[in-house]
Amino acid sequence: MGSQVSDHLYTLHRTPFALSPVIQSFYEHWEPIEKDILLSYLILPLVTYKPMHGFLKWAKRDSSVRTMASDPARLVGLAMRVEEFKPITNAALLILAAEKSLEITSELSIHSLAKPRSINADKSLVKYSQKLAMVLSGENVVSIYRMLGLKSL
Repeated sequence: MGSQVSDHLYTLHRTPFALSPVIQSFYEHWEPIEKDILLSYLILPLVTYKPMHGFLKWAKRDSSVRTMASDPARLVGLAMRVEEFKPITNAALLILAAEKSLEITSELSIHSLAKPRSINADKSLVKYSQKLAMVLSGENVVSIYRMLGLKSL
């Protein structure tokens, strides 16, 4: 019975309805570039990973992907977490598109159309996603994936 309770708690914390504001908050603070929809798959694996929280909490305008990747402990298991969060990310993007909270353009770029509804979201994760947008800005999608050590999606 104990494992079922923990499974249910895990599911409640990982629901696309609670995590979609985290993704939308990223795009609200992101300057759209071509194919930036691929960054959606990095947001949740990075902002939910506890070793990344310290870096994101103190990230400043001069922080970059290089400074984020300078400590390998922050990126351990990232490829596995990307795969784990892929279905949740897909569902969250569908929810946001259905709510007309964001728009996916023909260039596979995402534009935030409304303020995130962060009532059900973890406030710290929303803040970390905003910081992640600042850290990743100025780089193209391919170089971000390369610097994080990801070869494919």
